[in-house]
Amino acid sequence: MTLGSFLLCGVATAQASDFSASRIGFVNLERVLKESAPAKASQGKLEKEFSTRQKDLVKQESSFKTAVTKFQTDAPVLAETKRVEQQKKLMEQERDLQRLARTFQEELNKRKSEELQTLIASTNTIVKQLAATEKLDMVLQNAAFVDPKNDLTDRVLKMLE
Repeated sequence: MTLGSFLLCGVATAQASDFSASRIGFVNLERVLKESAPAKASQGKLEKEFSTRQKDLVKQESSFKTAVTKFQTDAPVLAETKRVEQQKKLMEQERDLQRLARTFQEELNKRKSEELQTLIASTNTIVKQLAATEKLDMVLQNAAFVDPKNDLTDRVLKMLE
């Protein structure tokens, strides 16, 4: 065995022993974002905030579809100028409806993102507190296998209530 190989083995052994002394925790963030009290409250808040606008948008879409169906039925018997006029009106209505739907979706996504960031910040604060209390060296979010004794998810959920 050469000196380089011997030193490499020594470094690997030292790192392995350092790793075995490390205390590691795990938090299932996806579960926290779905099951926590603040997540559920946030979802309800968003539904309440946007439900009226969503219902109004659905109502407008329904009215537009009815108008299109009526136009398709009446178009063959309408005078050319009247048909072109109604067609332009429907196209304008469709553009307005698409703009409203896009604006609604953008605002909803923005609010969802804001609520998510707030929840993640709260969760991170709690995870840091738990890590300090438990003297953990590391808290992971994703893992192939987690020993239940290292899973902090239930404790985080309780602390978020």
